[in-house]
Amino acid sequence: MEHRVRMRHLRHFQEIARHKSLTRAAEALNTVQPSLSRSLAELEAELGTTLFLRSPQGMVLTAEGTEFLHTIAGPLAQIGDGIARLRGAPERAVVRISLAPAITRILAVAALGEFYKLFPDTRVVIEARMYTEAIHRLRDGGVDFAVGRLLDPSMLSGLSFQQLFSEPIIFVARKDHPLAGKRNVTLDEINQFRIIGPEHNAIIWDEINKFLMMNGRRGFDRLIESSSYEFSRTFLRHSDSIACLSRSIVRPELESGDFVAIDTPVHDMMGAVGVTYRSGTRMSAPARTLFNLFFSKAAELYP
Repeated sequence: MEHRVRMRHLRHFQEIARHKSLTRAAEALNTVQPSLSRSLAELEAELGTTLFLRSPQGMVLTAEGTEFLHTIAGPLAQIGDGIARLRGAPERAVVRISLAPAITRILAVAALGEFYKLFPDTRVVIEARMYTEAIHRLRDGGVDFAVGRLLDPSMLSGLSFQQLFSEPIIFVARKDHPLAGKRNVTLDEINQFRIIGPEHNAIIWDEINKFLMMNGRRGFDRLIESSSYEFSRTFLRHSDSIACLSRSIVRPELESGDFVAIDTPVHDMMGAVGVTYRSGTRMSAPARTLFNLFFSKAAELYP
């Protein structure tokens, strides 16, 4: 049976999914909205399914549309690279990566510092996103790879994950906090203070909540949720609050002595941190080099 799906259909579909708007997708593709709408209608007719729903939030992928996007993102990226190489163009002059907040302060700085010794003229675009958001960018071809904590395996369809290191989630406070230096601090004692944690949909809440339940608690009585770790660190310096965060986010302050880890057993809050990428996709030479540098630097920093 002959399929009438063309490359333009796939490119148009991918841009609509990326921008969640026919108008913005048309601008990105340097075309007009009616042409894009017609292309989408042709694709849906050929596939026999609805790929988008129109909502107040824009063009929202259906379950079928999401599955189709996951299927074509990797092959389209490979085709683009292949065309560039045959035309004699340099392999992707821009490397785009997404980093979870815990990666940005130490590991990413070390990896990028070494990378620019090898590719001084390559532009790197870094998106600091929660890992669940980064995965969507990875699937639609917006980034080459994403670095962060391991997701639920059910979310990794069409993707591959390689572990960099394991890291604990800890309770941390300023060096002169009332609980600093106290041994065997209980969760009840910690709960007497205001707790700063990541926002509610961050991956590490699964580990934190499991830890709390194992120790007989349903949650914290006074909680600040923040996606700004700069706020969290600053608030710790000026209050008796206690933060519950991945160790990397406060590692420089722990090593300088400005912050201290509260002495409570957190061995159950260990999680894998690694790199996620599209399965079967060929990375450009700069992207592959940076990918490998994350592993070599992680081995040095997290032995």
